Amino acid sequence: MTTYNGVIFDMDGVLVDSERLYLKANLAAGKAQGLTLTAADYAPLAGTTNATARAFYQKYFPGNRAQEFLDDTYALVDEYVAAGDLRPKPGVAELLETLQKAGIPLAVGSSNYHTMVHRFLAKIGITDRFSAIVTGDDVAHGKPAPDIFLAAAKALDIDPTRALVVEDSVNGIQAALNAEMTPVLIPDLRSAEQVVQEVGRPILVAPDLLHIAELF
Repeated sequence: MTTYNGVIFDMDGVLVDSERLYLKANLAAGKAQGLTLTAADYAPLAGTTNATARAFYQKYFPGNRAQEFLDDTYALVDEYVAAGDLRPKPGVAELLETLQKAGIPLAVGSSNYHTMVHRFLAKIGITDRFSAIVTGDDVAHGKPAPDIFLAAAKALDIDPTRALVVEDSVNGIQAALNAEMTPVLIPDLRSAEQVVQEVGRPILVAPDLLHIAELF
């Protein structure tokens, strides 16, 4: 018998291979400002909202410069996407098809901007797979707060404790736990070991999206 009544997917790094684009843009924008950033600098921001990222970069770019830096980052991501660099993560189409055929309600819960989320999902042709799409623009608090996932569960009309959340980041995993949902980690920029260690408790880990179907 299925344990979960619905699945909520993060987008960046889970459905679309976009975290690498953001990392690449982040490093390039920093270099243009004379600042050497690393993947380790970017890691804490995975899964967070623009407001959280802006606050983080205030230590490097005081005043309005932090938002200007982020705007430069987003502009570079736009260039990469326009060049055809945005791709679905392996197994996305197959997993969504399997879950839909099984009658499992699906939602997206992303900290990214509303416009960016809908643009990326449309770009890879999966928008219509989801009954609900909740973004960082739709809630008061982004991940690791539970707001995004709780709103997605409400939109699907399911008990949060019966929701499976597919995530790739520490912030996303913590948001799912804070919502009393069951997270499953799909490693992306960081290894499963790194994420689990930072989360500080055992969680489900799947090597790729195709293995998610085995949980149903």
